[in-house]
Amino acid sequence: MVERSKPLHFKIVRFSKPKCRSHDKEFYMYHYIRVELFESTIWKWKLLDEVKLPQEESLCHLTNVSVNGSLHWLTWKRNIFVFYMKNESYCIFPFPLLVYEGNDSKYIGFVEYKGKLSMTCIDREGDFMEVWIMESCNKKQ
Repeated sequence: MVERSKPLHFKIVRFSKPKCRSHDKEFYMYHYIRVELFESTIWKWKLLDEVKLPQEESLCHLTNVSVNGSLHWLTWKRNIFVFYMKNESYCIFPFPLLVYEGNDSKYIGFVEYKGKLSMTCIDREGDFMEVWIMESCNKKQ
């Protein structure tokens, strides 16, 4: 993610599977994601705290979008995962109720629309498309 173009300053976030910790019983109760951040100003990678999700939860790799300095993913359990680049933290929250209802027959994805996180719901037959625009990512409206 480019933070500034003159002089060029960018960050790269890398999510990966952490090493197995067989001695840690909690490791098997959750889905952990290793998080590393590269900062161009110091030209180094740093290891951040691991993301800890419920065991049955995981990120959909094809449904991410960057909006206002944050990265957003859909999850397999139909939640929204947000990674905030500025303070290197994350949160997860559920879909809006109306989007969630009957979504088995829809393709759901994220887009950036006029600087806001937006969700598209497209009927599998292509008959219609709904667009949901989030007013504020901080308020989770």
